[in-house]
Amino acid sequence: MKKLLLTVVLIVGISLAGQSQGVFKLGGSVGLASSDAGDVSDWSLGVDAYYMFGYRDAFLSFGPTVGFRNFFMNNDNRYFYRDDAQFVPVAGAGRVKLFRIFTGGIDVGYAFGITDYLDGGFYVRPIVGIDVGNFIEINASYENYSDRLNWGNANIGVLFQF
Repeated sequence: MKKLLLTVVLIVGISLAGQSQGVFKLGGSVGLASSDAGDVSDWSLGVDAYYMFGYRDAFLSFGPTVGFRNFFMNNDNRYFYRDDAQFVPVAGAGRVKLFRIFTGGIDVGYAFGITDYLDGGFYVRPIVGIDVGNFIEINASYENYSDRLNWGNANIGVLFQF
């Protein structure tokens, strides 16, 4: 059921994004596990896709986002957690841009747990970034997924703007 809902959300999001004017962003991040996740995982990798309504250097922008996160389990916990913890966060994103270079904002939504032992839960990600050139943003953020455990990670990433 989760996979069907996620597929429908992705199809609707992509079709709406193709009909309006805005900025598409695609990027990746690497993070250090923290909170409860720090007890069972050491680090994480993720990818994100954003569609921000408005033009590239707008003071205020918002839009949908979808991503994928993989928390790599450390060897001490491989007996209890055979698979890595994987989430698909689906959220709304809001950004404020200052001086056409500094960005700050937050993503809020739901993270679907796609590993068998995860249910998913509330997702929040405050983020700050700086534009490098016209089409690249370097950012730092903290993510938290509220499942049975609090899956948190502090990460750095890069976004490419199209």
